[in-house]
Amino acid sequence: MQYAVFFYACLCLSLTLSHSSMASSVAKGDLYLTLPKTASLEPEATSHFYEQALLLALEKTRQANEQIHIYYHSANVNRERSRLLVKQGVLDIIWSSSNKKREQELTPVKFNLIRGINEYRLLLIRADDQSRFDQVKTLADLQQFKIGSGIHWSDTEVYRFNGLPLVTSYAYESMFRMLGLRRFDYMARSIQEINYEIEQYGKLGLAIEKNLVIHYPQPIYFFVNNNNPALAKRIQQGLELAREDGSLDALFLSIPNFRQAWEQLQQLNRKMIELQTPE
Repeated sequence: MQYAVFFYACLCLSLTLSHSSMASSVAKGDLYLTLPKTASLEPEATSHFYEQALLLALEKTRQANEQIHIYYHSANVNRERSRLLVKQGVLDIIWSSSNKKREQELTPVKFNLIRGINEYRLLLIRADDQSRFDQVKTLADLQQFKIGSGIHWSDTEVYRFNGLPLVTSYAYESMFRMLGLRRFDYMARSIQEINYEIEQYGKLGLAIEKNLVIHYPQPIYFFVNNNNPALAKRIQQGLELAREDGSLDALFLSIPNFRQAWEQLQQLNRKMIELQTPE
């Protein structure tokens, strides 16, 4: 696959890969890190992007003779649980949207990893409801519709803060069935997510709303344990170097749905509804 070719061609790292869990430590000049299990937080292609961006940053700051050893947590756990495991020191790093609470509990690497493409949200609706949404011109209009959102998603607090009536769920996949069954009226999905979701769940009678886009700030950062500021500083420096030499952009554009979302965003011609964040 294209992202895998890029990964091995560009990084040329000497890595030890394992599916066991191991706490972060440095022995004999080596770096040991435990990451979330691949594809446990999002589809495999985007999961690989974050892993490769991390390894790219570490390679840019690697000391002579240093070996980087990457291990993976053995279990599939959701993002909320993964953040807790970083806080407990079981995992070393997670990538996540940011908010004030998360930046207090963990140390953020304040480098927005995916160019803000996740901050522009299209609406996933029932196809036969398009005429209802044709009447939406303002936030006040949108407040007449119920939005579905994950109970632990940072987006949920944004929607609540902006007065959007909410229906929440613990389970991601069940939300598409709930939308089809009219438990709520729409979901707000990022540009890089929504086409994949239509392929998976369009058969439930769902469609992409034709006229609107929601926007609000929501950076995606790496987060590490508060006791490891040196790792956060190193990742920050490595990402800056990778941006300067173009290798991070090349990695970003090698992920098909990121590239497509970026290109679509440059040509977006929709009515934008701006939301405010609690912070």
